[in-house]
Formats: sequence, C-alpha cells, structure tokens
Amino acid sequence: MPQRPASTYFRLGLFVLVGLGCLVAVLFMLGRKQNLFGDSLEVQADFRNVSGLLTGNNVRLGGISVGTVKDIRILNDSTVRVGLSLNREVQPFVKKNAVASIGTDGLVGNTIINLKAMPAPAPAIESGDVLRTTTPLALDAMLGTLNISNKNLVGITKDLREITHKINNSNALWSLLNDQQLAAEMHRSLRNAAAATALLEGSAADMQQLTHGLRQGRGPAGYLLTDTAFAGRMRHATRQLANTSDTLAHTLAGLKKQIQTPNGPLNTLLTDTAMGRNLRQSLHNVELGTAGFSQNMDALKHNFLLRGYFRKQAKKDKARAAAE
Repeated sequence: MPQRPASTYFRLGLFVLVGLGCLVAVLFMLGRKQNLFGDSLEVQADFRNVSGLLTGNNVRLGGISVGTVKDIRILNDSTVRVGLSLNREVQPFVKKNAVASIGTDGLVGNTIINLKAMPAPAPAIESGDVLRTTTPLALDAMLGTLNISNKNLVGITKDLREITHKINNSNALWSLLNDQQLAAEMHRSLRNAAAATALLEGSAADMQQLTHGLRQGRGPAGYLLTDTAFAGRMRHATRQLANTSDTLAHTLAGLKKQIQTPNGPLNTLLTDTAMGRNLRQSLHNVELGTAGFSQNMDALKHNFLLRGYFRKQAKKDKARAAAE
C-alpha cells in the first residue's frame, strides 16, 4: 500500500479544524439568540391560556425582541406559568408594573409574548418577579363571532333578495314611480312648502322686530310695557279703585243694615204699602196741580191785561236768537 504524503493529512486536519470552527460559530450564534451565552434576567408571567406558545419564542417590548420564552409549565387547572429570559441590558426599561400579553408575529406568525410599559413610575424589574398579564382575544372566539356574522349576513342577503323580487314584481309600485302627475303634485307641494317657509320666516322677522321695539319702548305697546310713570299712575288708579270699592262696599253694608232695620226709613219706604199708596197719590196730585198751573199760565197769556207783556217778551227772544 503506497504511503500518502504529509501534506494530505495536513489539509485534512485543517479542513476538520475549519469545520469545527464553523460549527462552534453557528452554535454560538444560535445560543446567543436563545440567551444561552449572554447575561439574562429570569422573570415569570401567569396565563389562563397560552394559545400555542412554545419554548424559544420571542419576547418583545415595543416591537423589539428583548428575550425568549424559557419554559412553560402548568401550575393548576386554570394557570399556566411562562418563564421569560430577558436580556440584562433591557432591565432599566422593563418596570415592575409592565403587563405581559400573548400575541402573534404578524397575522398568522408564531405566538410571542408582548411586554407593555405602563406610564406610572415604578422600579426596574428584577429576577424572579411575576409580571401582570392580560387575556388576549382568542382566535377561536374571533372565528366564532365571524361565523355568526356570516350567518347573519346570509340571512340579510336572503331578505334583500326577497324584497328586490317583490319590488320587481310590483306593478303598483312601478306605476306609482312612473306617474308624471304625482311628480308634478310633489313639485307643487314642495313649492307651497317653500312659500309657507318663507312666510314663516317673514313672520318670525316681524315678531323679532316687534319684540325689539317693545324692548326699546316704541309704539303704544312698548309705551305701556316700559313707561315707569304710566305704571305708577296705573298703580295709583288701582289703589283709588280699591279704595272706592271699599267705600262702596261699606255704603252697601250700611244700606243693607238700614233695610234690615224694622223701623228704619228705608225699610219703611221699601216695605210699607200704605206709605207707598200715599206717595203715589201725592205724586198724582202734584201732576194735577202742575197741569192746572200750566192752564192758568196759558189763560194769563191770553188775558188782555198781560197780552202786551208776553208779546214783548216773545219779540225780545226772537231778537236774541237772531243776534246769536
């Protein structure tokens, strides 16, 4: 068997060393990504449902990867504890009041842990801390809601199709839409409504002007509503009317008292029938006496002794009337 030269073994050894170096470099890079060779900070977060989260998935703060998921274990039937390995250099930016939630890397990407910083001041996180968590909206719940929405949309589409079919087969509706007279009447009604609106606007403007005039005391109504002197006279007249009413009431009360007095003069005049007859007889006698006096005066006018006097008086009356 021929002996191989030493250069062949040298090249083989060099190739093996280069391959081992590349393997170590690849392992180091992978380990660095998983925080195997870096200084890390171990924290925890409890969830009810991790939604397919796996060990090694990313932990992000503000969209930037700051660590990985170290382990996942079940504490009880309602709690799943997730261990997070964070880079030590992000410790000043992750506070104890930070909130962890489960999300996805894109629409259908891997499940990740998102850390949300809260605005309230708090100290930096330390190893062994348990972060607060929020329950994300599960994809199954979203799909269930979307399924219900799709069913409702199918029902609405079916109803719309039935309504469209009824409208297309309705001769009365199409005849109503094609009625030119109805369109003309609608236009006329709209013009009348516009005219009525214009009249209402004019009336409103007139009322506004009238109200403005009343406030400034213009016109009779403004004078009555704003003149303080007139108001004072009205109050004075009202008081006088009230006083007159009181006096009249007092007088009526006195008359009522006099009427109710059995032997009073008013009661006698109103209730004594004999006195009433005498009073009527006296008035009748006065009328007879007046008639007789008138006859006597006529007789004196025709007497030849006084006839000249009465004629002179009549001429004087005529002259005075002509002078006036």
